[in-house]
Amino acid sequence: MAESTLIMTKQANDIDGSVKQKAYTFLQKLINDDSAPGLHIEPIVGAVDRRVRTGRVDDKYRAVLFKLAGETPTYVVHGIWMHDEAIRQARITKFRMNPVNGVAEIIQEEAAAEPETQPESRLAVVEPEVAAPAEEPPRPQPLLSVSMAELVELGIDSRLAQRAVQMTDDRAFNALVTPSPTSQLPTWQSEALLALATGSSLDDVRRDLFEAPEEVAAEGRVDSAPEEPVVPGSDQELIAALKKPASQMQFAKIKGADELRRVIEDGDFGAWRVFLHPVQRTWVQKNTNGPLRLAGGAGTGKTVVLVHRARRLANDRPDARIVMTTFTRNLADDLASSLKSLDPQVPQVGLGENGVHVTGIDALASAVIRSAQPGELAAAAQKVLGAARADVGGRVDNHLWGTVAGEVSELPEKLRNARFLESEYEMVVLPNRIVDEAGYLRVRRPGRGVRLNKGVRQAVWQAVARYREEEALQGCADFAEKAAIAAECLKARVADGGHVADHVLVDEGQDLKPSHWMLIRALVGARANDIFIAEDGHQRIYGQKVVLSHYGIETRGRSRRLTLNYRTTAENLRWATARLKGLDYADLDGQEDTVDGYRSARHGAEPVVKSCSGLVEELDVTAEVLRGWISEARQSGRSEALAVLMRDKQQRDRVVSGLNERGVAARAVDRGGVGAGGVDEPVVMTMHRAKGTEFTKVLLFDVDLEGAGRMSHGYDFSEEDQADAQKRERSLLYVAASRARDELAIVHSLKKYRGRSEARGPEKNQNRPVHNDQD
Repeated sequence: MAESTLIMTKQANDIDGSVKQKAYTFLQKLINDDSAPGLHIEPIVGAVDRRVRTGRVDDKYRAVLFKLAGETPTYVVHGIWMHDEAIRQARITKFRMNPVNGVAEIIQEEAAAEPETQPESRLAVVEPEVAAPAEEPPRPQPLLSVSMAELVELGIDSRLAQRAVQMTDDRAFNALVTPSPTSQLPTWQSEALLALATGSSLDDVRRDLFEAPEEVAAEGRVDSAPEEPVVPGSDQELIAALKKPASQMQFAKIKGADELRRVIEDGDFGAWRVFLHPVQRTWVQKNTNGPLRLAGGAGTGKTVVLVHRARRLANDRPDARIVMTTFTRNLADDLASSLKSLDPQVPQVGLGENGVHVTGIDALASAVIRSAQPGELAAAAQKVLGAARADVGGRVDNHLWGTVAGEVSELPEKLRNARFLESEYEMVVLPNRIVDEAGYLRVRRPGRGVRLNKGVRQAVWQAVARYREEEALQGCADFAEKAAIAAECLKARVADGGHVADHVLVDEGQDLKPSHWMLIRALVGARANDIFIAEDGHQRIYGQKVVLSHYGIETRGRSRRLTLNYRTTAENLRWATARLKGLDYADLDGQEDTVDGYRSARHGAEPVVKSCSGLVEELDVTAEVLRGWISEARQSGRSEALAVLMRDKQQRDRVVSGLNERGVAARAVDRGGVGAGGVDEPVVMTMHRAKGTEFTKVLLFDVDLEGAGRMSHGYDFSEEDQADAQKRERSLLYVAASRARDELAIVHSLKKYRGRSEARGPEKNQNRPVHNDQD
């Protein structure tokens, strides 16, 4: 029996559902013994590549493979087609190392028979056969600012390069450079051209695609011996080419039967586990002395990098104590599930144990508090609250700040507001560990948007004192206070036993509050690879903006922004980013955060916007759209994840009921897993709950297209805070729209929404972030 190494291409893992089980059986047999009866691994007479083989999947389907010789044979799986098409593909397809840059790629030799250029006859501006007019209409400008020669020097196929530099239409260009089973365009060439068309320079492309990740030896890691040189043109040269970062965008080694089954069953949705962009791979492997920050728009793969990095750190040092955390419990559950799916062998453990501890940030604070001794807890509370309390485990009434605001008559009317007091407390009082009025009168308040004289500060402190007194009576503390107290507990333990973590990885960092960042800094000491942060300032839908350096976390010079969206189509992405137009955003370093260069590698249908007269029609239209999607999926046999997203839980329950009444089975999602969200039962959830998820098709229900901002009620104590609240509302719509992979529908009744907002006015505690992470 001769075992084989299996390499899957990105296109090959998207296997037709009717043949997936047979494909798995065939490939598993191939791994175990390529000479097994029934596989029929055969060369093709007259093929352009001597390495090509086909194998029998069943009576109708054959696999196209490339066999590379070595200590054990290596098979590169090109794809599975019906018999005649498989034979045709095998005859014309070649697996090679790009002669310019050494990247492994699959090309079609028959492309040489194509004409040198294919004019964009439907897109070109036709010159009139008359005398030139006084003002000639402007000619469309090419999308690329580089020459054909420069593209060829990069390694781009000359025929593709010649066509690419002539393109003036975005959709035609994307159709040209998008890999497909028919085009067989190497993934790296597609990415290079897309990057150049959206503002990247040739140097940027070379750096991102061809420079290897930094090879800084991690602690506890043994460097491997240098590889022996290989003979040019040999199979070993091709095997070495497969290890290049740009090659690994398209080719991945399959490790074991479990991974093979996951790759086949999950198809494109599971591609993130095995196919990484070189920039992503660099940030998985990167070792530095100090924190790292990875920014990027929705769908750019920040969380993918974070999960892969957690696995890498765990594999480098099995005794490492790793914490992976995020803003909500639901997102933490998703991280835990993703890590298990990526590598079930990585142990998921409790805080302080060897392995990866995955938790929501508030649950993390509560765990530290529960583990603290009464004296330790009282000392920490003294530093945070000014009172040596050990009874801080209870939950605070959500209306407490509103109650306190109404009791302090000395506060100006605009500041007699729960939102202002809570924000001032979380952004100024707690981070500065203020425990008395004198401390509050002295503290600086940069960036708060509203000036406070001495009298107003005294009134604010009176409200803070009453808030803390009421908490003491109830034996409770709010989430921000618990995070601050937990941080003080951890800092006190350092002298006795050191820090409780070696590495901390933070997802959705833009939503964390100052007390959260102080807790994260207290978890791990300053060391190599201590903190890794994934964030997107455009997705900040909770809390207010913070700057990491204010809390002992310095990432300047160790930051990067991802720009390639892997999730949604260019059409959906354009609609989503348009919600952010005219707004200024900042990242966690306090620098401007833009969507410049943000692009998608996929195209699809334009989003559909449905205008309705009221709730009944909105529900009718929603049911109609879902029925259409369900019918299309069933007819095609595709497994599709469908979702309906809306602003709040009341709407969610109303939509579920309305859809069921109209014969469309739908399921509400709150806490717990989202599940399949398949065609038989679309899921319905709030836009906040949808954070971190993705679906094949998404419908946004009762959308305010103006983005006027339900969040802005209660923030009129300062123009800056009101504008920031409206910005978060726009960000929420951006988050929701970017959950859709293929199709997006928007249902709205703008007149109804405006009427409801004007009649309702400000609501007490409306849309306060719901923390559900504690226990």
